[in-house]
Amino acid sequence: MVKAPAPMETPTMTEAEKRPPGLFSRAEAGSRQVVLQLGLGFVAFVVGSIISGGATSRIADRLGPLENEAVAWVLGLVLQRVWLFVLLPLVGVAIGRFTEISPLRFAMTAGFAGETFAVLLAAGINGFDALVEDPKVVLARIVTLFLGLMITMSAVIAGRQGAADAQAEANALAETRKAEYAEFLAKAENKGEPAAPTDVK
Repeated sequence: MVKAPAPMETPTMTEAEKRPPGLFSRAEAGSRQVVLQLGLGFVAFVVGSIISGGATSRIADRLGPLENEAVAWVLGLVLQRVWLFVLLPLVGVAIGRFTEISPLRFAMTAGFAGETFAVLLAAGINGFDALVEDPKVVLARIVTLFLGLMITMSAVIAGRQGAADAQAEANALAETRKAEYAEFLAKAENKGEPAAPTDVK
């Protein structure tokens, strides 16, 4: 009598899930994160440039040329950095809310991506010599970049904290509903039990 071959054992889903991701999978996931961060920095710069351009045009139409050169210079610098002070931190809040990305990594990658594109665009319009001919402009660019990166890091941290608070609130609500349901079942079972007999003397 020929015995049937024993069925081959297949790994369960639990065993497959316990296997650590391979080197190629980790590298692929890391490269996707880097590409996403670079793209977000570029998008923040483009959208911020559009907003700053429109704001500059409206301010010029309403106020006209400013007589104070220092005020005009500071206002122009702030408008040029809208993407770094406003748009990128807003993106950082959203990223921190939905992912567990490192705040420093996101700020550095996305911030330097947008800044690199800004420098290349300015060099293409005015030439590379115009980037370093005024030390005041160079210093202002470096200082504002540092401040923008710090603001973006804080925004990512705030997003992650908001996500953690929302998760804790959801867990607390789930536990409350679970306790209420258990109490409801206990009351229903008590009502369904027959009354205990009493001794009649």
